[in-house]
Amino acid sequence: MFRIRLFCTISIFLCALYSGRAQDWETRAVELERIIYDGAGLEETNEALLGKAECYKQLGRYQDAVATLARVRMFALTDEERNNVLYQQELCHYLGGEFEEAATLVGEVEPLSQDILLLHALALAYAGKYDESEIMAARCISWNGPSEHLEALLDLYKGHPATRNNAVAYALGFVPPLGHFYNEAYGEGLLSLGLNAASVAFTVASLLGGYWITGIAGGAIAVDYTWIGSQERSHELSQKYNNNAPLQFGDKLRAFLSEAL
Repeated sequence: MFRIRLFCTISIFLCALYSGRAQDWETRAVELERIIYDGAGLEETNEALLGKAECYKQLGRYQDAVATLARVRMFALTDEERNNVLYQQELCHYLGGEFEEAATLVGEVEPLSQDILLLHALALAYAGKYDESEIMAARCISWNGPSEHLEALLDLYKGHPATRNNAVAYALGFVPPLGHFYNEAYGEGLLSLGLNAASVAFTVASLLGGYWITGIAGGAIAVDYTWIGSQERSHELSQKYNNNAPLQFGDKLRAFLSEAL
């Protein structure tokens, strides 16, 4: 079944790991391109392009597969065939880690099967579109009737990560360690607090001891590396959180669906 292959993304196209089989796919791709180059008819061209895209999928060259599918003459296909080509494009984007691109195709691919709903749910989740993903996932596990896992699925989505506001993170960075805490980097936040406190203590001690140049110059450098650095780091952590959180949630959803289906 397709969903089993989808869950095992590392081993989906295991044959591509073996040089002999990989060479076969490469050779086949070249042969199919030659058919097109030699002036094949419209139907033959589309068949060759679909075959070549499959070769690239087997080789794990998902971007090349997407580019090849984009060459298919869609106007010559039936509605079902067009839907399948778009589905294959979404799948290749997903397998290639291009989740945003995969999510943009969700609205174009008709959910005609449970497998398509499964792909939609995962692509949207990894792209951080949790509300849309929840609808697709609920429809997926309920494809054959009410599912006993529906309530657990809804609970999983209730705990989806909230997007961090970069501007808020930067503003909170002015008061160490609030910016770090906002991004759930508690250990790093405490370290930042300690470094800022040490910088202030060094500056004050130098000035009280009469070391004006050391206090002013050294204090300015210390503050630049700690206080201002804390603001920049808070902004970086916010971006990092927003990039990583959907991936972590997507992994949780994938594991959940692998058990529920």
